[in-house]
Amino acid sequence: MSWSSATKRVLAQLGRGRLIAVFVIGTAVLGAICYVSFISSAPDAPPATRNSEWALLVDGQVQHPLNLSLGDIMAMPKTTINADLYCLPSPGSSGVLVDSGNWTGVLLRDILEQTGVSPEAVKVAFYAQDGFTTDLPLTKAMEDGFVLAYEKDGESLIGAIRLTAPGMWGYKWINWLVHIEVVNYDFKGTYESRGFPDNAEIP
Repeated sequence: MSWSSATKRVLAQLGRGRLIAVFVIGTAVLGAICYVSFISSAPDAPPATRNSEWALLVDGQVQHPLNLSLGDIMAMPKTTINADLYCLPSPGSSGVLVDSGNWTGVLLRDILEQTGVSPEAVKVAFYAQDGFTTDLPLTKAMEDGFVLAYEKDGESLIGAIRLTAPGMWGYKWINWLVHIEVVNYDFKGTYESRGFPDNAEIP
């Protein structure tokens, strides 16, 4: 075997090894990114605004849009639920318990009922301050368990509001919520539009 052919074979083997290494590292990185994204899908990074400036807009296919301060929401009848927040590191893998406890806030249904939802409405879209979005079918959003939480275990959630979604993966538990839009079409959130299950049910 000539030096040239031997060198080519070694380089080819190195190339394959490098390709495998890149694939393995890339897979791990993608998994990590997916996990971090799920955590921040209810994002935990502090918002740009302070509590006193925070507001929740509720509009869309409604008769009476709302613009609520944190004080407005805290003055409403409160509900407490015990629920676990699970995130999914990568599709098909087991869930990771991220948070658990007693979440206190206002039922999403109570907020929506105040707006006079249009008969044409089919979904509720949720927008976080950092641009993350998620969604719920209107019929699902009107069920018990979906709470706009401002406290966990009796302590304030620093910042604003987190949507609790018991029995659903973490990408439905949107945090730093600033806008709820009732829509008359099949809105898909950030991860739902990338192919993650829209129902997000934990098996």
